This record gives sequence, C-alpha cells and structure tokens, in this order.
Amino acid sequence: MNLTKLGILAYFDTMTGVEGRDFARRAESLGYSVLWVPETFGRDPFVMATDLLNATDGIVVGTGIANVWKREPMATAGAARTISELFDQRFVLGLGVSAGPFMQRNGLRYERPVAFMREYLERMTTAPFKAPEPKHAPPVVIAGLRPKMLKLGAEAADGIITALTPPAQIAQMRAVLGPDKLLLAQQMVMLETDAVRARAGVRTFMRFYLNAPPYRLHFRAMGFAEDELNNGGSDRLIDQVIAWGDERVLRERIESHRRAGANHVYLIPLSASGGRLPEMRVIEALAPA
Repeated sequence: MNLTKLGILAYFDTMTGVEGRDFARRAESLGYSVLWVPETFGRDPFVMATDLLNATDGIVVGTGIANVWKREPMATAGAARTISELFDQRFVLGLGVSAGPFMQRNGLRYERPVAFMREYLERMTTAPFKAPEPKHAPPVVIAGLRPKMLKLGAEAADGIITALTPPAQIAQMRAVLGPDKLLLAQQMVMLETDAVRARAGVRTFMRFYLNAPPYRLHFRAMGFAEDELNNGGSDRLIDQVIAWGDERVLRERIESHRRAGANHVYLIPLSASGGRLPEMRVIEALAPA
C-alpha cells in the first residue's frame, strides 16, 4: 500500500457526488497517494470511500476518521473488510472518538473514550465475517493526540492518525510509538503570504477546535497558555499549528513532519477565508506529480 506520497483530506459534505468523484480523479492525476474522508453528521464515510474507490484507478482511500460512537464494532469491521476485499490494499480504516460535547449535543453517547476505544478494537477483531476475506487486512489507525490514546494506538492498532499537531510533537509521538507503527500526520496549509489575511482566515477555521475541550487540552499539553487559546488563538499558536505562506514554506513544513518520523503526511488545504471547500490552487501547487 502506497502511503509514502502526500495525501489529502477533503470535506466531501461540501460537494455533490459528481463533484466528489471529479475531485478524487483530479487528486489522483496530481499524484496524491491517499484521499482521506472525514465524518461529522453528513455523508457515511464507508459509502463515500467505496464511491471514490470506484471512481479512481489506484489511489488509496482512508476514513479520517470514522466515528466510533455512531456504529457497532461488528458493523465497522464488516464495512472495512468488505471494502478491502473489493479494493485490495486501497483502504485504510481510521477511527476516532471525536469531541465529547459535540457528540452529546447531537444525541450520541460519550464515556471513558480510551477504555471504549480499547474494547471497540477488541470487538472488531473477534467480529464474525462470513463473506470472502480480503487478501490483506486493512490497516487500522486511531486518532490519538493525548498520551493514553497514543499508547493504545501502539498497543492495539496499526498506528496513529494525528490532527493539528506540529512536527515537534510528531517526533515525540514517534518516540512513544516505536519504529514499526504507522504515524500519519495531518497538516493544514494555506497558500497565503499576507500574515494578517492568513491568520484571520485560520481563526475563522479554528473556531470549532478552540472551543472543543479535547483540542484545548491538546494545545495546553503542547505548551500554549490558556489565554493563547482564546479569541481565535494567538499568533504563536496559529503559526505553529497551521502552515501558511508561499509554496516553499508549505513544502518545508511537510518535510519537517517526515524528518520528525511521519510515515505519511496528509494535507487539509484552507482558503484565505478559512473555508472548507477544496482549495485547488493549494492542491495543485503542492502536488507530488
């Protein structure tokens, strides 16, 4: 499975099905190795992944991430095995617990996330599956920002998928995971050289994350003071977490993740307005091909 080149995450809930398939084909033609499909409360990520795999020739598709509170482990395991049997070595299962208040506001449970994830992974491995097995089991990575979830990724999964984590912390994660586990690093990028305009756009995008308790804990653990998390985040926080600038600056941040020990880097391209629509200008500028 090719995870060495850049990947890209797109918010497919902002696109029609036709637009999503066109985007996937364009990303593949530009040389990206993995398309990541997020899950909030819109499209089903497994249905979306299957559609994108059908629309492309060889690109890998991963869930980044599928929400464990929304489906039973048996259903998740069955979906992942089905996709992997149909598209050999082209699917990565990314799982996560997301943010507690966000889940509860939308009618889902949220309790003891690390213990729940541990049991979830165990139940996936023992889930019956009476259809043809895939030739290769799909890699399973979990979203892990805090130490206990990171440790669980090392013990019970194939590795970790990150969010909003600078290269310095990636190096620390690699030390915990050891050399043999997958470390898939997210990097948000904005092709904008004007500092005022770039930071204003980032603050628009970061509003949700800076109001979510798990991410606030994550930023505090990285060394940011409480007042740096308010009013859209300090300049220091924004500049360390989000890469903005010209193409050279963005490429250097990507390489910093690799030097820190990431197996794979995937981009979330932001517009200068902070919007979630795919920013093709950034995607084309940073294309591996």
